Amino acid sequence: MTSLLLAITLLFNALPTTPLDESGQVENPVYSRWKNFPAGTRVQYLQITRAGAFEERRIIEYRLQEKSSEQLTVEIRSRLENQKDEAATTQSQTARRLFRLPPGVSPAQFGKPAGRKADGIESVTLASRTFKTRWFIADVRVEAGITETKSWSSDDVPGGLVRSVSRTPAAKTTTTMDILLLEQPGQPLWTNPAPAQRSEDFDSTETAREGSTIK
Repeated sequence: MTSLLLAITLLFNALPTTPLDESGQVENPVYSRWKNFPAGTRVQYLQITRAGAFEERRIIEYRLQEKSSEQLTVEIRSRLENQKDEAATTQSQTARRLFRLPPGVSPAQFGKPAGRKADGIESVTLASRTFKTRWFIADVRVEAGITETKSWSSDDVPGGLVRSVSRTPAAKTTTTMDILLLEQPGQPLWTNPAPAQRSEDFDSTETAREGSTIK
């Protein structure tokens, strides 16, 4: 997993947690974002990284391998768009349902990652399906320097992420991630044949909007 993708993942996993239970633990946000979906659910993204004339197009897929009341495991597969699926690198992430916050960290603090600058609500329509999303803009530090990221998340998407746009001025790179498909056992396959792939959707000065649409 690239450092930028990891940073975006960590930001999404830092969204608000459930309150402390009797034992002083909170629900793991990774678990929270997958718990309402059955094992076998998968979601796939197109990640495009541009730097000058360079462009890399990568397919990233998350699949819920197994789930219990105590933990779940998500498989993550990544390959270049022009490669066959057999060439994908694979890793698994296991998340226990509950964990104890570090001393001095409250659930409210844990739910507000450092670097977040703005957020809002937006309705995003993709391939005739509308997602009610919460977007946020945040600065994250990766190997190439400070990256400003705008991301859209929805409770209707396993893992949360609908799309993101990230810019790293020091490296003169832009990376977009757009959802390509969502498949749940027993339900029709949903696909997004024309992902946005546009960095112009990014606006670091944007205020909260309601009812907007990304075509």
